[in-house]
Amino acid sequence: MDDKVFKTHDELISLLVSRGVDISTGDAKRFAKTRLQHEGYYNLINGYKKLFLKDAKKDEYKNGTTVNEMYALFVFDQHLREIFLRYILEVERNIKCLISYNFPQKYGHDNYLLYKNFDLCKRDSHKNIISMLSDIQHQIASRGSDPSIRHYLDTYGYIPLWVLNNILSFGQISKFYFNMKQTDRQSISRTFKIMDSELETLLKYLTSIRNCCAHNNRLYCFRSHDVMIDTKYHSNLQITKKGEFVNGKRDLFAAVIALKLLLPSREFKQMITEIDEAVNKITPTLKVLETNEILSEMGFPANWKKIKSMQK
Repeated sequence: MDDKVFKTHDELISLLVSRGVDISTGDAKRFAKTRLQHEGYYNLINGYKKLFLKDAKKDEYKNGTTVNEMYALFVFDQHLREIFLRYILEVERNIKCLISYNFPQKYGHDNYLLYKNFDLCKRDSHKNIISMLSDIQHQIASRGSDPSIRHYLDTYGYIPLWVLNNILSFGQISKFYFNMKQTDRQSISRTFKIMDSELETLLKYLTSIRNCCAHNNRLYCFRSHDVMIDTKYHSNLQITKKGEFVNGKRDLFAAVIALKLLLPSREFKQMITEIDEAVNKITPTLKVLETNEILSEMGFPANWKKIKSMQK
């Protein structure tokens, strides 16, 4: 395999032209150069070329492909990340509040690090609980200079769970929920009218989406090894099933279904409106791609907007 060698922006533009990208005017070249300077070839071109390729093996682009249209997809994806992250943060805050209320109520406000207060019956429970507790201790140690943390340590010798929540990530609080005793997990999942095992799956999936958004990774084409639970929304939307449902299981639409189950109805409807507005904004800029191609890559079925008005 040939080594990757450094190329100037002009050389990269020439490479794109040789592969069929239309950069035939001075304005197009200036735009392409500016975008490569700001976003980088890897993030913009390699990141968003998939739908524009007519021959992926040869990196040949469809006729009419422009850097402008690839950038429009880049901006659309950025907008999606902003939308999903904002609403996942609402779920995160809710879960943290529910745990920090229910757990101390049962075990005391200073006993959240006691091994015996967690589920010892699960598979690999010892390893998972010890790993979680160690991770929490590490977070406390690394934030020792934080005024709120320092205050509780100096004054009381411990940090209440509702304060600790501020420094725990969504992934960490999801693991905390996973390791709670079943009756304690059910006290949380009952709020959403779902089973505790279902809430575990939803939190794990949304953690992956949150991390994708937070690290500025591509979201519209997100795919996960984890599988979303089957829900009535899959059936009500008449999503085709081939072994598993073809949409809403490992893709971005699975996150939409998870948020349908966990967000208040008003917030969820607003989220769907915002996604629809983002789709409507990119549509007029498309020349080579069609809107349905992008929605398909997102895992959205043709009737995806119907989920907005479905009852929980």
